[in-house]
Amino acid sequence: MQPDEHKSPTSVTYLNNVTPMFDRRQVRLHDSQVSEHGLEQRWNKRLRKLLKAEQSLQRANRLRAISNVIIVAAALTLCFSLYVAPVMSPWVFITEVLVLAGGLILLPISVLVSRECQHHRDGLSRRFYESNHEVEYTESALVLIDRSTYTAVTRVPTTEL
Repeated sequence: MQPDEHKSPTSVTYLNNVTPMFDRRQVRLHDSQVSEHGLEQRWNKRLRKLLKAEQSLQRANRLRAISNVIIVAAALTLCFSLYVAPVMSPWVFITEVLVLAGGLILLPISVLVSRECQHHRDGLSRRFYESNHEVEYTESALVLIDRSTYTAVTRVPTTEL
């Protein structure tokens, strides 16, 4: 019987995307070698997507607020019109009821749209966090910051869209 060849326990091969110490997968920024300009264009594109998602979330929240205002205003005027019912014409009362019904129909739709926009925006933001980046919102631009060095990678002006 011949002895087996000596195998070193330290000769373990690791995949490119696995950290040896913690055995976790790293998030890759890109699959192949890309120039610095190309990488900056890619980050700008992703920041523009995040900016569009943020703007659509703001529009959905405005729609939600408008539907709440319509409901409150229609309910208050409807209550007041019941107080002055003998003097008011019937078409005003019917119009107020229709406006209130429209607001009540618009409210659940606006809540669902607002939640969907928020999930989309949070998903895009989560991708930046997973790649060890952070997005800072300033008055004039979105700034992408590398969290390992806290340096600004790129910026996208908010007035661009």
